Amino acid sequence: MKRMIMLLSVIFMVFLLVGCNRAKPLIGDDDYGLAQLRDLEELRTLYQASNKSGSTGFTGFFRSADATAVPEMDLDDAAGEEGATSYSRTNVQVEGVDEGDIIKTDGNRIYRIKYNLLQVVDLLGDGEMEVVLSTNMQTVSDTASHTYFSDLYLTSRYLVVIGQRYHYFTMRIDGDVVQTDEAVDIMPGWFWYGTPQTLVLVYDLQNLELVDEIEINGHLMTTRLIDDDLYVLSSQDIYLHDEIDPRPLFRHNDDVIVPEYGDIKYHPDVMIEAFTIISQIKLEEEVVLDYDIFMGTRVSWGQVYVSKEAIYMASTTYSFNAWTNVYTLKGHLISYVFNDDGSVSYGGTGTFRGYPINQFAMDEHDGYFRMVTTEGWGDSVKNRLYVFERQESAGKRTLETIGLLDEGLGKPRETVRSVRFQGDLVTVVTFEQIDPFYTIDLSDPANPVILGELEIPGFSTYQHPWGDDYIIGIGFETDANGIPIGLKLSLYDISDVLNPVEVGEPLVLLNGDGGWNYSEALHNHKAILIAEALGFIGFAMSRHHWTPTQYHFTSDYLIFEIDPESATPVTIAASISHLDLYLDEVSWYDSYYRYAYDFSIERAVYVGDYLYVVSGEAVTSHDMNDGFTRVRALRFLRPETS
Repeated sequence: MKRMIMLLSVIFMVFLLVGCNRAKPLIGDDDYGLAQLRDLEELRTLYQASNKSGSTGFTGFFRSADATAVPEMDLDDAAGEEGATSYSRTNVQVEGVDEGDIIKTDGNRIYRIKYNLLQVVDLLGDGEMEVVLSTNMQTVSDTASHTYFSDLYLTSRYLVVIGQRYHYFTMRIDGDVVQTDEAVDIMPGWFWYGTPQTLVLVYDLQNLELVDEIEINGHLMTTRLIDDDLYVLSSQDIYLHDEIDPRPLFRHNDDVIVPEYGDIKYHPDVMIEAFTIISQIKLEEEVVLDYDIFMGTRVSWGQVYVSKEAIYMASTTYSFNAWTNVYTLKGHLISYVFNDDGSVSYGGTGTFRGYPINQFAMDEHDGYFRMVTTEGWGDSVKNRLYVFERQESAGKRTLETIGLLDEGLGKPRETVRSVRFQGDLVTVVTFEQIDPFYTIDLSDPANPVILGELEIPGFSTYQHPWGDDYIIGIGFETDANGIPIGLKLSLYDISDVLNPVEVGEPLVLLNGDGGWNYSEALHNHKAILIAEALGFIGFAMSRHHWTPTQYHFTSDYLIFEIDPESATPVTIAASISHLDLYLDEVSWYDSYYRYAYDFSIERAVYVGDYLYVVSGEAVTSHDMNDGFTRVRALRFLRPETS
């Protein structure tokens, strides 16, 4: 026993001496508790201390820090200016914070990306259209990389296209030696490895010419546009090797930017797993790149919420306790506050249990951050609502939990399926076999209170406010066992928050025997056209049906009329398909063969009195004053490769 005590005492003294010899974190006066990284050696020490196994990761790989290391490279109704033609906007979560999508319009053109293709259609009036640009943004000569474009943005000057590029190397690890080559053919003992970069292409809106190109190391997490400030959030794992500079690199046109170690900040008490990169691109007369780099927990697989005041990143990590043989799920909430010049500063961290299902499970209002989480599964499920407040003490910022609702949110085994915050009110849908729709009062941030509850079959995966008194629910109809049997659209009256009710009969689109209905709208709010001033919403839906001898596929864009005064408040006003274009004039395609899936509807926008429906291979215009009758059909041309 005495020997054990002496041994523990020696171990304690060793750790104490090591801690004393370790340099204290360099905390700046304006960093609100963050420390500045000194050099590579400090980075190595911090990372290895956080990753006891000594693993050095692989997803942030670059061979050196010089130039040779870088590969060549709502729907709200809006009328714009007075008297201008009205046109639809992307359905976003926060007013004034635009989100990237695959299709945008400015009322004069439709801009669209598909994989590596950029296509622009001029709107000539009366439903007439003309393709003015169809270009492949992936050059044929660049065989060592591939880029998948996902986000479009428009400003008064620019069209911005954002994607994820992977530059491929062949690699071999021999002990601690990493050998790399841009070889095309795999050789024995080597393997392919892709290094991720986020690519931002900026086009002049007038002549559609490429004027700026920015490349940022790391995985693309998400993007937002606030006024003329574009924010690109990316994450890069930390790779430590003697021949490799681990810092994230940037390229702006021909300039390669290597940040100073002192530009990288970290929290002394947070695990160091990866770099979080917040790039600010000012889209003014000149395109200006700025950035902030933070080290901390890996947030690339978490959820991100952005308001006009701050950025919030919520991620979860699993940890294993060898003594208790139990896995623990811990949530990390990290915030960054926007400064007057659009840059960001550290906004504090907080902790939570469980995970938020998507960005709509998070919200900021009157200086408070609110979040709904689910933890566990089966009989262990626990749903919670957190209210955080940003607090500052002794120059340090934290996110402190000041309100918590952890009882009564969901029946046993039910998990959160959708959330919508509206000021001091939040509506939450949970589900296991029946759908409780909850109304919760947040007017007292320290004391969230469940006001009302409604139980109905099925569940909503997305909720959208309709006026001041209604919520549209888009989700699934289910059978008595909780199995989805079709899509469902419901309208809820929340004018009496104590007694929410479902208005009339819901619209149910049953799968049928041997069939399945699917819509991107179930999991992506940007796929939904919201035209509240015109009384309708719209989204695409595909139907798959099998018989003993045949498979049937259809893709339609459905227009849903919303009338709260009707006994059936949600009805189908129009159904639009492009499959007839696939069946007609097949010879027009020559050797460039298409499939029926290529004519699946992706999005629709409206400009003035016309609805424009876009599929993989065509765009059609429809007169909204004449029952959405088709006016013109325009096929996209096969782009020339460069």
